[in-house]
This record gives sequence, structure tokens and C-alpha cells, in this order.
Amino acid sequence: MSVRPILATPSGQHHFNQMGQGAAAHLYRWLAALAVLAAGLGLSACELSASKPLTVGITGYTFTSEGVQEYYVNGVRGSNLPPYGGGGSTSCCVSLPTKWTPDLTVKVDWITGHWTVPMAQIMAMDISEAIKCCLARRTLSKIVPVERYEVAALVQVFFLPQDEIKVWVYDPGPQNPSHPSHMGYPKKPNITD
Repeated sequence: MSVRPILATPSGQHHFNQMGQGAAAHLYRWLAALAVLAAGLGLSACELSASKPLTVGITGYTFTSEGVQEYYVNGVRGSNLPPYGGGGSTSCCVSLPTKWTPDLTVKVDWITGHWTVPMAQIMAMDISEAIKCCLARRTLSKIVPVERYEVAALVQVFFLPQDEIKVWVYDPGPQNPSHPSHMGYPKKPNITD
């Protein structure tokens, strides 16, 4: 099959050289149908990629006097966290959808605890003896809603008083003024007797 050029007539109208008007109309309909099909496939490809999960790191912050010995987000282990601290390391990785939805949750499991005697006594003991005698440990688990996010980023788990948990998805830590929690970095309260 040979391709025939489109020729312009002196009046500015176009016609196909030696092609009937019916055949040209048929060709235009096929080209229009292909363009609509290609546009539809392109849009559906955008929809699929928008709902594809992203892999992001996790970090945690403790806003309590108990440290977190270990924690897990959807089964992925985070680092241990000191009382009133955290954010020092990022663990890999959990999956999040590209777009936040109101029903989005994660499962957080954690072990927390504190020494029941002064640190001077703990330091005088063998570590296994100290753990056996003087460490009050608790194992907890919660399904937690994920706070609204615009861009999938670092998962930040906030361990709060009364075993409450908040999960934020944001890259800068809570000390950043633009952090959606507006909580600041964890601080040990000034308690004077």
C-alpha cells in the first residue's frame, strides 16, 4: 500500500489524491476513535499510578517518661526511643498509598517500660539481673488512623501520654514550625518540688 500525499487546492481546501470522500471520512473516523481510545488509556494509566503504594521510612518520637524499647508499624520494626526524644534514625520501610484517604490506618505494636528503682542501683547490677528485678515492661498494640497528608513522606509515630498514638506523614521532624502536629520536639517537663 502506498501513501498518497494530501494536496491543497487553490481555494485552500484539502483532498486526498485519488481517494474518494467516503474513504477519507472513514479514515478520519478511525483516527478519531484511536485518539479517544489512546486518551482513555492514558487517563486510566494515571489513575493506576496515583493509587500505587509508595515505600517510605518510619521514625518515632516519645512524648512520655517511658522509653520505647521497640515498636513496629504494620509489622516493620522501628528503632528504640528514649523518654522525651526520638527521630534519630529512620527504619525501612512501610507502604503507603500515594493519596491519603479518611479510612487509612496502620497497626502499631510497641514495648515500653521504665526502671522501678533509681539508676544508681541499676548500674550496680548485672543487666540480666536488673531487667529481671527492676524493669516494668508493657506490650501494647493499636490500630491507629493516619493523619491527613498531601504527599507520601516519612511515617512519624508519636508516642503520647496515656498510651495514645498519633501517626503523621511528613518529612521534617516535629521541631519544624511547618509540621502539621504543631507539637514541637518532645521535651521533658520542668518539674520542681
